Amino acid sequence: MLRLVGVAPSSWHRPPRDGERKRPGPTPQAIPTQIVQGVVAMATGNPWYGAKRIAVMRRRGGLAVTDRQAYRVMKVHKLLRQKRTRRAEVYQAAKLFELLRQAPNDRWQMDVTYIHIPGSGWRYAVTVIDYYSRYLLACCLTPSYSGHDVIHGLKLAREEAERIHGPLAKSPNLVTDNGPSFIARRFGAFVKDRFSHMRIQYRTPQQLGLLERFHRTLKEEEVYWQLYENPQHVRECLAVFRERYNTRRPHWSLAPSEGGDVLVPREVYAEGKEIRPPRWQSWAVAAQAKLEEMLTAA
Repeated sequence: MLRLVGVAPSSWHRPPRDGERKRPGPTPQAIPTQIVQGVVAMATGNPWYGAKRIAVMRRRGGLAVTDRQAYRVMKVHKLLRQKRTRRAEVYQAAKLFELLRQAPNDRWQMDVTYIHIPGSGWRYAVTVIDYYSRYLLACCLTPSYSGHDVIHGLKLAREEAERIHGPLAKSPNLVTDNGPSFIARRFGAFVKDRFSHMRIQYRTPQQLGLLERFHRTLKEEEVYWQLYENPQHVRECLAVFRERYNTRRPHWSLAPSEGGDVLVPREVYAEGKEIRPPRWQSWAVAAQAKLEEMLTAA
C-alpha cells in the first residue's frame, strides 16, 4: 500500500495500538524464577556493577543466565546502575564541598613567576593570593626563587593578613606547586608550625589554576605594558598594580550573594561582603544539600 501511494516504507510510522508490542517479533519468554531471584540477589549485594558483570558473576556461580536476561531483570527491579541513587557518591561530593573555600584565610595559593628587566636580566615575582576573596596578599620582587626569597614573600602576606584581620585564629591552608623553592628544607621548616602546607601533584598545574590565571592577568595588565628601568622601578609598579587589583578591579568570580555588580577583592577580604559560589561549584552545593536531606531522612 505504501508503494502504491508513493510513500517510502522506511518513513512510515504507526503508534502501537492498545495491547500491541512496540516492536514486532515474538513475545519474550518468561525468565525462570530461580534466575530472577539469583540476579536480584547478586545485583542488590553489588550495586556498583552493571548487568553484564552481574550475569558473568552468576554464571561463575553455576546459574545459567544470559546477559539479556540479567538486563531485563535488573531493569524491571530498577537495579540498573544509572537508575540508582548512589549514596556513597553523594557523600563524597559533599565532603569535597567542605574542601572548598568558605571564608577569607581558609586557603592561600603561592607561586613564582618571571619578570624580565632590560639591562638587569630576569627577576622573580613571589605572589600569594587568598583563594576565597582573590585578594592579593603579596606580590614582591626577588632576585631568585630560593627558599629564603619565597619565605620573605610569605612573611609579607602574613603581615598583610594580620594587619587587616589581626592574629589569625587558625593556620591557613597553603597550596604550592613542587618547585625547588617549595620543597626546600628551609621553606618546609618555616611553614611547619605556621601553615598547613599542601603541594599539588606533579604535572598538574590546573590544581594551582587560580594563581596561574592570576599570573596571566599580571602579565597582560602590568608587565607587558611596561618598560622597566631597574628593579626598584619594578617594585614600585608592582605595588601600584597590587593596589589597583585589590581595590579597583572588579573580579568576575566575586558575585555578591544579594545580587548586583561584581565586587573587588578588598570588599570581600577586608569588608566581609558575602559572595555566592560560582556556577562551576554548583555540583558541590547540590551534593551538600542532598547529603543533609538523606541524613535527615535516616
